[in-house]
Amino acid sequence: MDVLYDVTNLGLAFGTELTRTGIFRATESYVRAVLQDAEVHSRFAAMESYVGEVQLTRFDRAQRLLGHRLVSAWAGGGTGLAASIDLVDRVLGADASSAEGRRLSAELRLVNRTARARSLSEEFDVYHSLRHALVGRERVTARARAVTIHDMVPFLFPELTEERFVEQHRAILGSIDRERDWIACSSECTKADFCGMTGMSAERVFVTPFAAAADVFRPECDRARIASVLARHGVGGRPYVLSLGTLEPRKNLARLIRAFFALVEDRRWPELLLVLVGPTGWKAEALFASLDERPALRDRIVLTGYVPDEDLSALYSGARAFVFPSLYEGFGLPVLEAMQCGVPVIASRTSSLPEVVGDGALTVDPADQDALAQAMLDVLSDAGLAEALVRRGLERASQFTWARTVESTVEAYRAMLAGS
Repeated sequence: MDVLYDVTNLGLAFGTELTRTGIFRATESYVRAVLQDAEVHSRFAAMESYVGEVQLTRFDRAQRLLGHRLVSAWAGGGTGLAASIDLVDRVLGADASSAEGRRLSAELRLVNRTARARSLSEEFDVYHSLRHALVGRERVTARARAVTIHDMVPFLFPELTEERFVEQHRAILGSIDRERDWIACSSECTKADFCGMTGMSAERVFVTPFAAAADVFRPECDRARIASVLARHGVGGRPYVLSLGTLEPRKNLARLIRAFFALVEDRRWPELLLVLVGPTGWKAEALFASLDERPALRDRIVLTGYVPDEDLSALYSGARAFVFPSLYEGFGLPVLEAMQCGVPVIASRTSSLPEVVGDGALTVDPADQDALAQAMLDVLSDAGLAEALVRRGLERASQFTWARTVESTVEAYRAMLAGS
């Protein structure tokens, strides 16, 4: 089965730590897994833009993953690939607010605008975009076309989303032919949201759940390594509750901070910390304002910023509990990562999260601050409950693997080809 994957986001998101988050991680893990599948002959391209192709080449030079399977879909005008890569490197290395940074960014935009899109001569069985809008049929010839819809957040919560993501989502939905194209979603929740908001037939939408990378997320048993990682990220030897995700409104972290403050005002927890892992995203003002509501407790909150993959298992494994109070998730990889690392998980009882955690986590109403505080208190106070959550979480996480994701995706391709 010949499949062309549009993996523009692997390149674009690889550019900065801020963007190497959930969808980037899921895409990279899927690509690594599908390359091991004997039935799929995979090719990869950045169909969205020339800069995307340049960035994807940078990604592959660093990761050595795609190699000869990388397909060029752009002609770079008068700028060669090597010069374009050098320009991207300089843009990423410059201060974006400086005169030099603005000049380099303008130069890169000009290079992107003057590039010409190529029509691919090869015919494919399936053309599957893992993030971006489908391109016209004149550029890619395929028996079946599919796009992955990760969530419907930009339409459900536009007030919590950057405008560029809303525009990107409109472009994706606008590229879909509801009578001829196909959809992949990572959860039944996202499928229901997508079908309900677009009117597309559920028969043309497949669910292919994600997984947590087994080589990255596992229980860390080396206490010295955990201590080293915690010291490096400013946690030290104190007990802590952990949360992970981009610091932006949908993650509901301001409410988590208030619930944590209410919890630690109980004198039984004089040393407890709340550790928030992740880069600062958009519209984070309310989160930072919540930090100042209890000045005497401000030092109980540790903001680590971006943490590299090699440190995440230690951070998860050292936590007394992992709390994920997000208002909405298309899948919610961090809860799966945490369960796979053997930490008790508290998650929102909303969107896809109950579907993912099953009985492997405590679930609460994310709008109920008191319930969040009580759930943390229950896990911290009841060793039996914590042990049961660890056991059930590990069992639940074992049901999700990237090999199974590829298997379910290939099954969906067979159905798409039969239906096309």
